[in-house]
Amino acid sequence: MADSSPQPTLEPTRLPILKMAGLSVLACVMIGIGGGAIAGMRGGQMTDGLLTTAVMFPGVLMTLMALNMLPARPAGMWGVPVLGGTMLRAGIVAVIGLAAYLALEPTKELFVLTLLASLLAVLAIDVLTVLALVKSVEVVNSADAPTMSVVPEGQA
Repeated sequence: MADSSPQPTLEPTRLPILKMAGLSVLACVMIGIGGGAIAGMRGGQMTDGLLTTAVMFPGVLMTLMALNMLPARPAGMWGVPVLGGTMLRAGIVAVIGLAAYLALEPTKELFVLTLLASLLAVLAIDVLTVLALVKSVEVVNSADAPTMSVVPEGQA
């Protein structure tokens, strides 16, 4: 006997890379400007905060390009590749950040904290994007499922 209950469809979907890129760049720029403003108040330079933005861009772009090259997959299966991209981004940013720190000698605490804040913000964007993608697929699947009503016996 076949199971007649509706099964969720596992249609392959793509990540909204352009939205992720736009939000990630916006977050990095805002954190860089905020870090620069704090540096200015503490006697440093605006470039100390903006250096974070320059360091973050290659990591964000490389990981989003790598995620964009992956084939479409069910929405729930994007978690591991996005987590891998986040780890790759952290490594890229750490290497570029160390080189930038040694070459330009920004304010150490400010640079490290704005870099960590930027990495955390982009991680949050990645996670929330995958969660929104999964939720949107669940909503579509629930809209496609036939509604069943239970009528007590004798009232039909």
